Amino acid sequence: MDNTVVLRNIIRGLILIFVQVLVLRNLNLGVGWFSVITVFLYPVFFMHLPIQTPTWLMILIGAFYGYIIDVFYDTIGMHMAACIFSAYIRGGLLLFLEPQGGYKVGISPTRHNLGFLWFVRYAALFMFIHVFVFFSVEEFTPFYFKKIVLYTIPSFAISTLLVYLYNLLLDPKD
Repeated sequence: MDNTVVLRNIIRGLILIFVQVLVLRNLNLGVGWFSVITVFLYPVFFMHLPIQTPTWLMILIGAFYGYIIDVFYDTIGMHMAACIFSAYIRGGLLLFLEPQGGYKVGISPTRHNLGFLWFVRYAALFMFIHVFVFFSVEEFTPFYFKKIVLYTIPSFAISTLLVYLYNLLLDPKD
């Protein structure tokens, strides 16, 4: 991994934090009593890190990145837990979705590198896992499973749509 890829990912991560904290945090989506839709864009950072990024580094980055989001959201460890879990599960998810010929060395899992349909599946699975873990940590009990699902589904749908728009408009190559 060369320095330009590292620098590009750091800049992407910082921009996503700023967008998440300054714009999406204050976005109030929902209707009437159901105004619990939380929009997540920051997981895009993990999704686009190079495929060969080791799991231990992903977890370390996830802990730091999630902590920063938690500081601005005043949520004690919720984003951090979701980021760490997403970072950990990413390797298995990439293995599950691996194309027949395997991945090329040095690429990032983007729409540009692996195709639109592959990216749609990857983004949907990744975002669902991240959002579900976030709301599971928020409730922290299986007794509220219906509530967790009720919060997860609309937040997942809006967040995934935003991730697709991000990728269509900015089309990151790596």
